[in-house]
Amino acid sequence: MLAWVAAVTTFILNTLGALSAEGLGNFPTNYYGLTFGPGTMVAYAVGFFALRIWLRRRPEKPKWLAKFNQFTKKVPKYGKVSFALTMVIAPTLIWWATSVDLGVLLDNNPRLLWVHAPTTVNKNSTFQVTVECWDAYERLSAVYQGTVNFSTISYNLTTLELLPLINAELPSKYTFTGQYIGNDMAYDIRDGRDNGLHVFNVRIDTPGIHYILVNDSVTQNTYWSNPIVVGNFGSADPKIYWGDIHGHSALSDGTGSPEHYYYYGRYIACLDYCALTDHGETMQYEIGALDHLEAATNGAYDPNHFVAFQGIEWTQVETGHYTCIFSGDKLIKNPVLSFMVIPNISQLWSALDEFTNSAGCHALALPHHTTEDGYIQDWTYMNPKYVKIVEVASVHGECLFEGRDLLNYVGIVIAPPEYTPGASIIDAFKMGYHMTLYASSDGHDGHPGHCLGHTNAYIGHQRPWTTWPNRNSLPYPGGITAVYALNLTRESIFAGLENQCVYASYDYGRPFLQFTINGTRVGDGSTLTASSTNAAREIKVLIAQDGAPAAGKRPKAASVTPSWTPNWTAYVEIIKNGNLIARIPINGPVANVTFIDTAPITGASYGTANCILRYGKYYINQYSDNPIDPSTLNTGGADFYVVRLVGENGRMVYAGPIWAEVA
Repeated sequence: MLAWVAAVTTFILNTLGALSAEGLGNFPTNYYGLTFGPGTMVAYAVGFFALRIWLRRRPEKPKWLAKFNQFTKKVPKYGKVSFALTMVIAPTLIWWATSVDLGVLLDNNPRLLWVHAPTTVNKNSTFQVTVECWDAYERLSAVYQGTVNFSTISYNLTTLELLPLINAELPSKYTFTGQYIGNDMAYDIRDGRDNGLHVFNVRIDTPGIHYILVNDSVTQNTYWSNPIVVGNFGSADPKIYWGDIHGHSALSDGTGSPEHYYYYGRYIACLDYCALTDHGETMQYEIGALDHLEAATNGAYDPNHFVAFQGIEWTQVETGHYTCIFSGDKLIKNPVLSFMVIPNISQLWSALDEFTNSAGCHALALPHHTTEDGYIQDWTYMNPKYVKIVEVASVHGECLFEGRDLLNYVGIVIAPPEYTPGASIIDAFKMGYHMTLYASSDGHDGHPGHCLGHTNAYIGHQRPWTTWPNRNSLPYPGGITAVYALNLTRESIFAGLENQCVYASYDYGRPFLQFTINGTRVGDGSTLTASSTNAAREIKVLIAQDGAPAAGKRPKAASVTPSWTPNWTAYVEIIKNGNLIARIPINGPVANVTFIDTAPITGASYGTANCILRYGKYYINQYSDNPIDPSTLNTGGADFYVVRLVGENGRMVYAGPIWAEVA
């Protein structure tokens, strides 16, 4: 019975998840997974014992049971054996139908290279460049044995003109060592061979924006790294670090151990910082889960090399999910952040107040997938003390605009039945809530910073193993966040996040982006004070795109063709008060964009027209239970600006908002 329930449940969830991913229906697989399987088992147990009790209380057996017994006695032995074998084999076949793809299972052949380097580097300093060979599903190729050669392309930091000569020490030609048989978990082979990954030392002494180019003998292509900004960075100058602060492991509804999660994030996804934020609702029933999470996170923290934050997710659906991360070495355990223990949002804020005061730490509460059906965010309950940044993109899609909005180019996994105002991040900005955009994976496959669910490797035999097929409904690449911080410690990285000194990337790419208005940057309030309503606002965007092949919605994995070169075609979009006011094309790896806004500063508002009137009270939408005065839902006369880079290859970058108000 267990085998049948597991097989049928997996088949149903995989099928519904695939349909959702293709936009052919909205199927909440979490709901089906948590109700169908357990519900079937309960019905089976109750029905079985009810039947036994009923039969025992009858003075004689019912005629149908006697006829059934007579029938089974007449069935020949081979028939019974065949029936038994069918009952044993059929669940395996049902599970196999949607959980195994031999093409994915057996194909670990080299397809492309990924080249990673730090975004900001001091000149005259040696830094590490990681070169990974990926298969068709973005997994390390264990069988890669190609030879690589290194070169650079460099640009002046100010003029962005090509630098003809630079002073650099690049690696010599190198040939990778690997296996003869593929392995979908190549990074777990510890035999001294490269197995698809090698780390090289590089030094560049010339200031500028540099790209490391790696030519591959197998695919015959040349691959570009992310941009590397080399300069004179002092101890008081912030640098850029990349991380993923929202993901799950087998402690809740994800895959793999916490130790594996952090190992992958640090060494394979090449993250600088990370947080494992499993669901409190699941961990509260697993003995030792909270202690395990706390210990694994502290064990992964390596000051000046890798930052791991304590974190947990509060999964209440009435007012929106919040992932909570903490600046210290303690995880909140009493009370555990579970909606079963802390059922409403006001109690969540009280619990965070009490814990941060007692532990002497800071906390951030991170709203995510705000426009997804079943998790509609109610911004009227927001607490600005903890809600400083908001997740704009993840494996669920994008939430900057409502999923059906023409300015939402990504979409959302499961949209509400009809267009729903009041849940998007843009709507929250119009209501006057000051948050800054970040991105994370919200991955459940044990791969922080580089989820594989957007490829066909989401299939059930993917490792680390999973017993939660609900991840099949998460077809987007996810995202990561750049933070400006003084150093790679918990204190500095958390301060950068808390002070909103961030920008977001949709997929694993690491572009370089600077966004200013009249010299005001994103972070530390992100507010420009203009002398008058008609004062000109000079919007400047400096962008250096990532040269890596971009990922896309399932089944589009990162891929290349013969004689491939990066697709630099992109648009810099300037969004003001939720409206697109400029779309400026760029056609190269680096670009300086300037746009002058001379329109009067008017402010923005959510407006009574977007609210609904129910029993004489206004609410921001039909999902909200918190009455609100519509006249309070505005920016107080300030305009807000968001910058979005939209690449033709599908990669997007988000920065902002910056607020412009009149003195």
